[in-house]
Amino acid sequence: MRIEKGLVVFVTGGASGLGEATIRRMHAAGASVVIADMNTERMELISKELGERVLTVKCDVTKEAEVEAAIKQTVDKFGAVHVALACAGVAWPSMMLTSKSALDTKNFEILFRINVFGSAYVAKHAAVAMSKNKAVNDSGEKGLILFVSSVAADEGQRGQVAYGGSKGAINGMVMPMARDLGKFGIRAVAIAPGIFETPMGHAMPKQVVERLQGDTPLARLGKPDEFAHFVGAIIENSYVNGVHLRVDGAIKMSNL
Repeated sequence: MRIEKGLVVFVTGGASGLGEATIRRMHAAGASVVIADMNTERMELISKELGERVLTVKCDVTKEAEVEAAIKQTVDKFGAVHVALACAGVAWPSMMLTSKSALDTKNFEILFRINVFGSAYVAKHAAVAMSKNKAVNDSGEKGLILFVSSVAADEGQRGQVAYGGSKGAINGMVMPMARDLGKFGIRAVAIAPGIFETPMGHAMPKQVVERLQGDTPLARLGKPDEFAHFVGAIIENSYVNGVHLRVDGAIKMSNL
């Protein structure tokens, strides 16, 4: 697919961080963009700044009906959805066992509902909409579903039982999903970021960030627009399918 006028890009978690960077890059390239997020104030600020070809939708990804409604509003507004990026996600500590407590299974469930179930809801309803699209190229391509995984899926650290598990689940969904959807002209890919300059990254303690920078050969965090650029490369390469791809500066995750 080409990122140009007429392409419709739907992003959950699009009001901040990696999602916002993706919205901005896709819009600058001429695509119509949909910001699905809970932060209505931030969405409106971005929408006013970008101007035309923007739709904002309040959406709690843990509620399937809201995700379905957001996709419907996208199709009603722009006529189609070609790219869906499930970028809404959370990360908080979840130690399996300490001297004072064991795994908080309620928080574990909430994190999975956001990171895994929310992503699955986006994929399901985006796939239904995409299957009705006209092919956008000679390859018969109709759509692309993108997930946000993490290097924690491969190298989860202490305190990442829930987070690493949720991202591992996303990685595990991609290949069978790609095989299910190929006959409909739809691809599925997961991107596994390292540590980026986002609100989630900045929320980590300063000493942790410094340690992670030291574990990266490039000695810095990733920039959100570098993630967005990677999204664009996957959109434009129609043979990338069924994989999870790391974009992490070759970080080696220490056992923090």
